[in-house]
Amino acid sequence: MKKLIAVTIFLSFAAAGVTYAGTRVEIKDSEQAAAEADMHRRYDHPKTEVVPNDQLEVVVTRDVIMHSCCMPPSLVVGGKITNISGKPIDYVHLHFAFEDKNGKILHGESLYNHHAESLSDDPYIQKILNEKPHFDPILPGKSDTFGFSVSCTELPVFSKIELFSNDIKQ
Repeated sequence: MKKLIAVTIFLSFAAAGVTYAGTRVEIKDSEQAAAEADMHRRYDHPKTEVVPNDQLEVVVTRDVIMHSCCMPPSLVVGGKITNISGKPIDYVHLHFAFEDKNGKILHGESLYNHHAESLSDDPYIQKILNEKPHFDPILPGKSDTFGFSVSCTELPVFSKIELFSNDIKQ
């Protein structure tokens, strides 16, 4: 009986050896691992999650951390909004909520769609541009874009970004 058990164990190890003979384990040197960790830390971030809206289709087309030699890194989010309602939309006020892992909002940013960007101008800018706030309505089925950039030095450590588009003027 002991011989049978010993032979069985021997054959099991032999079969396992043949099975795992082609397996390769890549061992990274510490410099490569440190470089990959640095790249992850510098360029990776929680991606923007769009909160659904029954009047708009919002698609994020760009969500990156941009680096430059002359300024701090910036989070850049851009996208497209499409009017899926039956009525024209005058403008969309988009809100970004930066949240911690428990869902608590730590920071907020907002902007208007590109055809209504002048709505966010303060009175001084309006005077310089000699322009009153205006917007071009988004007709049913038509689209507009939006773009957002904020310095990463102004942002707290966050676990989630939500994009709300429920502030619509029709």
